Amino acid sequence: MGEIITFYAYKGGTGRTMALANTAVLLSRKNEGRVLMIDWDLEAPGLEQYFKPFAPGLETQKGILDFVIEAEGTLRKMPFGEEDEAALEAFFSKIEALAIPISIPGSRDNLFLVRAGFRDDTYGQRISQFDWGKFYQQIPGFFPRLAKFLADRFEYVLIDSRTGHTDVGGICTMSMPEKLVLVFTPNQQSLSGVLELARKAAEYRMNYGDLRPLAIYPLPARVDFSGVSISKRLHWEGRYIAEWEQTFQEIYALPPTISLKNYFESIYIRHDSNFAFGEDLAVLPELPSGESIAQDYNRLVRRLSLEKIWENQPFANIASPFEVSFVFAKADKPPVERMKRELGWLRSQNVVFWDDKQVLPVEEWDETIQKRIASGTPELVVVFLSNHLFAAQSDYTKQKSDWETWVSESIHSKTSRIVTISLEKNEVNGVISSQPMLPTRSKPLSEWEDKDEAWTRIMKHFEREVIKVNEQKHHSYGKTTAT
Repeated sequence: MGEIITFYAYKGGTGRTMALANTAVLLSRKNEGRVLMIDWDLEAPGLEQYFKPFAPGLETQKGILDFVIEAEGTLRKMPFGEEDEAALEAFFSKIEALAIPISIPGSRDNLFLVRAGFRDDTYGQRISQFDWGKFYQQIPGFFPRLAKFLADRFEYVLIDSRTGHTDVGGICTMSMPEKLVLVFTPNQQSLSGVLELARKAAEYRMNYGDLRPLAIYPLPARVDFSGVSISKRLHWEGRYIAEWEQTFQEIYALPPTISLKNYFESIYIRHDSNFAFGEDLAVLPELPSGESIAQDYNRLVRRLSLEKIWENQPFANIASPFEVSFVFAKADKPPVERMKRELGWLRSQNVVFWDDKQVLPVEEWDETIQKRIASGTPELVVVFLSNHLFAAQSDYTKQKSDWETWVSESIHSKTSRIVTISLEKNEVNGVISSQPMLPTRSKPLSEWEDKDEAWTRIMKHFEREVIKVNEQKHHSYGKTTAT
């Protein structure tokens, strides 16, 4: 079973058709199966211009418009669920005669093109007079079944869709494909248009019971790396990454921790003034080894083989690291050192931080540390509960440490998340007793034979607390900016 891939752009001038043409050539080189291109941009067909040197006489060939007009005139009305499969199959076979072989020297003879239509003096009139909505009502299952017919006979079918939001565009982007390449330039008009289309295509699939998966591949195009300030480029990259992440969360019901950053770091089509004139294929005759627009298309082709383009990075949107404080007794330094080692990766990724000089047992706390803990300044406080901690005396006052009061005040401030590690069996009272006990409430760390498993439980809980702190911070920021 082959794949149907539609290339769509909300506005013209994005390089959508050029992207499809180069992608088709690369796919035909990398695969033995047949690759079909369909020019469904009926009002402004241009796909064939890239292949005129390799298909003499294509101007005399009919195309997809002629194919659909004939279907309307010859096929009877077929309500949804009552399709005449034999009649549709017989009619679909006519598209083989419209598939023009593209013979590129040095390539396999497996690339084909279906034109938009035969362009005589009546072409414009035929486009304007054909009622796509009426035809869809006549045979609702026509286009999904055409897609299946083509996928059974071609390894790849690439459709060049019309721009804007139209009936024809809806067929190309919603009824036909399994994969949707949404081409946009880094400006709000272009971006907003493809984002809206992505939502509409996903909604159509859900509302009409089409259970085929729809994989979406955003493609920034005409990206200019010269003559543009780095700050402006990074601003727009951050903007469209954020908007696509939000859209993917909505469409695929994904968590807010997904990231498309790595995807967009490698998937884009750069602006190359060498291809601003004429219709040249960038991937001919061979792929250059260095960075180039041809390599951009090659990376896109490799990415199209993967249906999931996002990564789950729970800490990807953390703007600045969160401070961690440790509450422990002098006798409990070994588990504290283990905790610091476990946190090493998060620290190296700028998710959390602490000042090693301030990692002191409660016996050595001065007034400054006490006030920081009580005020909730550290976003995360790790408490190592033990009999040593409950019995700890301050080296300064020679009295029992009042760490419980300071931690309780931190809990009440609701600006700190408390992670409580139970080192041994002990009686816990007050506010701290309401906190989750790790590794588990019934089994302190000292009773675990497999210490690695215990620390895995602790770290999973800690990472969840980091995510909660981050969500709380973003929520607070959103409320502040709203007011």
